[in-house]
Amino acid sequence: MTFTKEDFKRTLFIILGAFILSLCTNGILVPNHLLSGGVTGIAIFLHFLLSFQISIVVFILNIPLFILALCFLNKNFIFYSVLGILSLTFWLHLTKSMVIPTSEPVSIILIGGVLNGIGNGLIFRANGSTGGLDIIAKVINKYFSFSMGTVTFSINGLILILSILYFGLDLSVLTLAIMFVSSKITNFVVDGLNYKRTLFIITDASHYQAISDHIIHDLHRGVTVIPAVGAYTKNSKYILYTNIGIRQVSAVKNIVIQHDPNAFMTVSETAQVIGKGRGFLMPDQD
Repeated sequence: MTFTKEDFKRTLFIILGAFILSLCTNGILVPNHLLSGGVTGIAIFLHFLLSFQISIVVFILNIPLFILALCFLNKNFIFYSVLGILSLTFWLHLTKSMVIPTSEPVSIILIGGVLNGIGNGLIFRANGSTGGLDIIAKVINKYFSFSMGTVTFSINGLILILSILYFGLDLSVLTLAIMFVSSKITNFVVDGLNYKRTLFIITDASHYQAISDHIIHDLHRGVTVIPAVGAYTKNSKYILYTNIGIRQVSAVKNIVIQHDPNAFMTVSETAQVIGKGRGFLMPDQD
């Protein structure tokens, strides 16, 4: 298999992401008696309970999951998962004496959430994983149609319940807050600032051309015209489909009102737009 520039970039992201996750675990979570999600959360729990070394537990727990992946998942995902597992194990061992000096709850939540989110985001952006719940979620999603988010949330919920039982409600709330911040940062790292708005504009034959031309020439955005028929009126209509930047929504509203005050328009949030266009992701960036 030829090792391309894209493969090098993915490898670098996974190794760097694993380091940041390890720094969050050893620098923020462990000193403040907090848990995390997934296999790392279980390893931290066993560390608090039985003084097990976190890096060793993470590695051992991932062995049966790796065997599961070999049986059910594709080889490319397995390769980058193994890289993620080995990187995380290595960095967890190397950073075990590193502590970020903070004890204020707000600082703990923000620093822990940001570090965890950046680490996960880099790994997800490389389409990799650190094993653990990712493997279980992928297998269950593939064969039983449960979403990966549902599986991950269920197992992390169990970890939080254990946290409440053994360490009290306050520390568990801090753990949950870190998970929440982490999820937002992860989405930001994966999607970047590429959030767009998708617009569907329903208008009639006498206005669709003027509206689409105005959007194309003034906002420099492409428009797809879809012929349609009103189910109730049976009248011919045209649906204009376009993706624009957040700041351009009001401009499109004014354009539509200017040409057809009776037009029907919906605006939806869009995490990514992939393809040719200013501000859009190219296919190889996905």
